[in-house]
Amino acid sequence: MPRIGKAEALARVEAERARLPASYEGCAMCALARGFPADTVQLAESPRAVAVLDRFAARRGHVLVVLRRHVESIAALSWDEYAEVQKLAWETTRALERVLSPRRTFVAALGAATARVNSFPHHHVHVIPIDAEDTQDRPAQVLTWEFGVYVYEEGEAKALGEALRASWPARE
Repeated sequence: MPRIGKAEALARVEAERARLPASYEGCAMCALARGFPADTVQLAESPRAVAVLDRFAARRGHVLVVLRRHVESIAALSWDEYAEVQKLAWETTRALERVLSPRRTFVAALGAATARVNSFPHHHVHVIPIDAEDTQDRPAQVLTWEFGVYVYEEGEAKALGEALRASWPARE
């Protein structure tokens, strides 16, 4: 899985954003929640949220759990929406542990207060498996694009998605 620099990653995200259909009103998270772009690897879904592989990953297996409805603040969520997002994040950690055996998994609710090239004011949760045992495993180092991001090579995301779906915890 190759790493690309921050400038290249930002340019790719900006190019994807320019291709967003108008119905998403410029929100890439709304688009991801509805399966755009077409090569987005969806792992699981619930009525209110979806889990997808991050196309610009902090680490291999980085997953975004995205609320389907456009909401910018956790406080604006209903309890049921919040609980569904959190349950998908929990299920994601279970599948990642089975497939990638990370040393730990970071779970963080992020999203900028205003739209930026690589962050969107739409509630979503990052689930990031961590393997490193050095300064690269600290939250400030994991949750930044300063050192670049990973992008999947042809077929790699699809194969990882299949493995994660096969290891997904059974729904209760």
